[in-house]
Amino acid sequence: MSETEIEFSPVNNPIELATYYEALSQPGVASLQITNGGGKEHPVVLLEQEERDYLLFDLSAIRDLAPQLRRGVKFTLHGYTPGGLVQSNPMTMRELISADGRLLAYADWPTEINVKQRRASFRASLRLGMDVGVRLYSEDEESQNKIELQGDLKDLSATGCLAEFFMQDGVSRVLPDLDTDIELYFPNGTKFEVPAKVRHLKTDNDRQVLAVGFEFPEIGQAKEKDLWNFVREIEREASRSAGEGGNKTPSELFQVKDENDKRLGRRHGHQYATPMARRLARIAGYLDSQMVVLKQGQPVNSHQLSLHADRLLDMLDDSREDLLFAVHCIHRESRWIRHGLSVAVRLADLLTTVKVPRDIRKAVTAAAMVHDLGKGMMPPEIWRAVTLSTEVYKEMQAHVDHIMGKLESCKWLSPVVRDNVIGQINERLDGSGYPDGVRDKSLGQLARGAAVVDVLDALQRARPDRPAMSAVAAHKFIQARTEQFDEVWIDRYIRHFGPVPIGSLLRFDSGIFAWVVGLDRDKKIARVRVSPHKLAPDSKLGEPLEGGALRDLGKIKDIVVPEN
Repeated sequence: MSETEIEFSPVNNPIELATYYEALSQPGVASLQITNGGGKEHPVVLLEQEERDYLLFDLSAIRDLAPQLRRGVKFTLHGYTPGGLVQSNPMTMRELISADGRLLAYADWPTEINVKQRRASFRASLRLGMDVGVRLYSEDEESQNKIELQGDLKDLSATGCLAEFFMQDGVSRVLPDLDTDIELYFPNGTKFEVPAKVRHLKTDNDRQVLAVGFEFPEIGQAKEKDLWNFVREIEREASRSAGEGGNKTPSELFQVKDENDKRLGRRHGHQYATPMARRLARIAGYLDSQMVVLKQGQPVNSHQLSLHADRLLDMLDDSREDLLFAVHCIHRESRWIRHGLSVAVRLADLLTTVKVPRDIRKAVTAAAMVHDLGKGMMPPEIWRAVTLSTEVYKEMQAHVDHIMGKLESCKWLSPVVRDNVIGQINERLDGSGYPDGVRDKSLGQLARGAAVVDVLDALQRARPDRPAMSAVAAHKFIQARTEQFDEVWIDRYIRHFGPVPIGSLLRFDSGIFAWVVGLDRDKKIARVRVSPHKLAPDSKLGEPLEGGALRDLGKIKDIVVPEN
């Protein structure tokens, strides 16, 4: 059945019926139609239901119909609900009473209604202030440790749900596993776990959220009954919070057990080491959500890529030193995101030394940002291997084609830049690179520069087959391999960023750790921020120290590789 077709079906499951009646009780939803009454519908308020016993109506607004209803004239109940257009079988009022100036009426609880619907099941939406947490669990592709992703439930049915996740929570490290278990967590502490499949994804870059639709396949009767109860309670609470449902009994599920319970939905209070790191986190969140949709087979969003490339260049113009440090402060996202951002920032900054126009730097920045996203589209087992067989090594190289194939809609992205920064960033002067073994004079200047930036950043990140290096050690490594990397670009890089670049972690002979956050004109250390640990920079960093305050820290003992 297509999405535009309307299916007419009877509903007689008591729990599902109660859910529909709960929806009909929301303000302005229900109407009453007298059988053989000319088809006119009259607004009616469904006040209350007692399952398998009665429905209670408020007829105060349609008192003129009271004589007919007292005589037992049959009527039907109508209304548009989240499950579709509802129409009851003909029924009669069994009792009309006056109370506090209102005209109330009881009818027998209908044991069947008919629903004209566009989807298979009723779907109850949560209103603002109704927090239900959603948690997913997965295995981290790098550490193989169990990680979780926490979000907000937006709607629920017996066959699936919609949840939103904050982009800056590293969504790509968990999503989009096609088969997973999700846990719903209600304010009163009730937990419910159900197997689910990811069905669709939609990014909202303005709100920085990723909306994910889940399907609940092949659940048993017990879980289906629980789900219907949850749907009904959501409808009950949504009706109460609509402003005219104060007479309804509060849902037990939404009685808050602990006001400080962090499991109730996501919390956007992430702290970052610097204001610039917070700005960069928005771009990282965009890239992380982009990786999720790439895994689902969707292309790169051309407009958003252009927008974020401009933002990154603007940030570089605002304060290059702050941005160069900020790339070391992003740690929630996938390693492909963190690496891509670092390469984009440093390559865009390095190209200022050779007077490259802004439009070319923008294309370079965009290409560098996404150049490794193809790796996230491949089986994670490849990236956990300590050694690669020839066959697996060839398979790994396909990550280049994976991302190149998703950029076809980016018509503004120069093909020359794309091919140099993405297609040839892994090539080497001696032909030992991939995917095509391009060598020597066949490699353009942009590809040569990109390869140097890419490798120097990669060497400073741990992999299963080797530990991370310090910037100084990485410089020595690449300087000894001029048969693979362009010596001019190596020298240009070290001169521009300095022998001990911004983002290096120092240990002084006093035992104090400090991050390099500024250099002088001679590329010597001019400003640092003390850290209480040797982990990635966080909000516990001290204020910037320079001049005499920097000298008071003593002599630099060594350059330390940060711990994960």
